[in-house]
Amino acid sequence: EAMGVAVTKWDMAETASGGPFPQILTHDLFLNCILARPGTPVFVPKSALTAQRRLSAIGDIACDPDSDYNPVPVYDRATNWAEPVFRAHGTPVTRAHDTPPLDVMAIDNLPSMLPVESSEDFAAQLLPSLLTLPQLDAGVWARARAIFDSHVGAL
Repeated sequence: EAMGVAVTKWDMAETASGGPFPQILTHDLFLNCILARPGTPVFVPKSALTAQRRLSAIGDIACDPDSDYNPVPVYDRATNWAEPVFRAHGTPVTRAHDTPPLDVMAIDNLPSMLPVESSEDFAAQLLPSLLTLPQLDAGVWARARAIFDSHVGAL
């Protein structure tokens, strides 16, 4: 918005239906900035590569191509600083009705570009758990202990 670009903001409420979300294909650029977990819907399916679409670039900030919960399964590898973008589909458009190329930026250590912001965000997420450290028999600490015990028991 600060750059004069129209932005469609999506969050959990807008994705609660579980998808699919064909309206993403009507945008030029899609930025995926979510934490994928079980139940995360697919935002841009593999079928989007050959579908009629306006979408021509994806910035996958979350960058988890190897995850079973990847909401952007149109690519299968992370990019890097030397080659930050790769073409997931297509060649330059020659006719108005052609599907545009689809380029993907998926640098798996992108948060390192914003170390202060990343650290502040991580601290904000971690602090509530640290504040409950005295209650080892409840909440996150009890769950962590149960997982630890189950893995030790399997040895």
